[in-house]
Amino acid sequence: MLRMEYDIIDKWTAYASLGAQHAHEIGLYSASKLIDRAGNATAGRLDTNRYIDTASGMAGLRGEFATGFVSHRVNVGYSAKTQNDKTAWRMSKAADNPLVNIYDTRQVAPPANASFGGDYDDPLTSGRTRSQGWLLSDTLGVLDDTLLFTAGARHQKVVVRNYNKTTGLQTDDAFDDSRWMPTYGVVYKPWKVISLYANHTEALQPGSNAPTSAKNYGESVGIIHSKQNEVGVKADFGTIGGSLSLFEIKMPSAVLDSNGYYGLNGEQRNRGVEFNIFGEPLYGLRLNASATWLDAELSKTAKGLNDGKKAIGVPGFYTVLGAEYDIKPIDGLTATARLNHSGSQYADQANSKKIDSYTTLDLGVRYRLALNANQNQMTVRAGVDNVTDENYWSGADDSGTYLFRGEPRTFKVSVGYAF
Repeated sequence: MLRMEYDIIDKWTAYASLGAQHAHEIGLYSASKLIDRAGNATAGRLDTNRYIDTASGMAGLRGEFATGFVSHRVNVGYSAKTQNDKTAWRMSKAADNPLVNIYDTRQVAPPANASFGGDYDDPLTSGRTRSQGWLLSDTLGVLDDTLLFTAGARHQKVVVRNYNKTTGLQTDDAFDDSRWMPTYGVVYKPWKVISLYANHTEALQPGSNAPTSAKNYGESVGIIHSKQNEVGVKADFGTIGGSLSLFEIKMPSAVLDSNGYYGLNGEQRNRGVEFNIFGEPLYGLRLNASATWLDAELSKTAKGLNDGKKAIGVPGFYTVLGAEYDIKPIDGLTATARLNHSGSQYADQANSKKIDSYTTLDLGVRYRLALNANQNQMTVRAGVDNVTDENYWSGADDSGTYLFRGEPRTFKVSVGYAF
């Protein structure tokens, strides 16, 4: 990733960034399909060989000026991203999958591969996505910037192409969307330490890929147009601060239909309340806590069968409590703690399967030291995640096909250096 900024004149700056990534995934996976409530299951096999090449860039100009008693902060920019995906797979058939039990695990021989998608040793292009867009915005301030209005627009174009993994020919599942989308907001500061705000944003992005249980496995399912509205208040008193916001997000939802194809079908509406508090109530003791209440509801589903149901994999409540304490007299030594709690969540659109809530505790220590006269720092971290070794399901994928097991007790050590 390369970033650059250049100050043209006072209060006017040109900026640009450019990045690229090449990734290669070779996966030998096994997924257990439950057949009863006792944990008995069949263990399927999936091998994947995937190459992902991504390039992105952005450039723009931002600046400040005034017209009479009105201040302006403007931003004009352009961004683009391309991604080329080469994927091949092979998997076993259900009749050959061995019996296992998820509560009494044992090693079993992998079943033979029986179905194939593409040339596993040399995958062809299976998907391409391209997105590009212009951004124009102006934040206008009056009353010494105690009242700020933001008005802007973004034009985005997203192109999604899917290709047959065997022939390399483009399939009929091609998607294009291009539109102007508004962005607007207001911030009012009745006092220096208090800000009231409201905003509206929209975005276009490629949809997720179909899961292995779908007949169109690996294909992008379309383009998602999301809309978000938010109102809230922020406060910062120096040693303590916080925020409270109410938000609503609307976006298409993806499901596995009765014919076995995964695609966009219906709408997911997320309404929630988020509360954050942070500060240093005692010298050397820093606290950071957040809590989110979320109502994720489905609508416009096929034939209305799941209208009013809760979205898959979205807990109704989530909270995090974090703390840091500087251990004296050793400068740079800090103890850390984090308590995580997630409420229950549904694992299917019919809301007939539910994942229980869970709580985990993470503990650690951090040591920072300056290595030279320039104060370049090295940071050493050591910690334990899920200290009590809780056994839990952390969530489900969007399709309701997979459950994800939470991480067991995990020891972590890292070293970082700041140049």
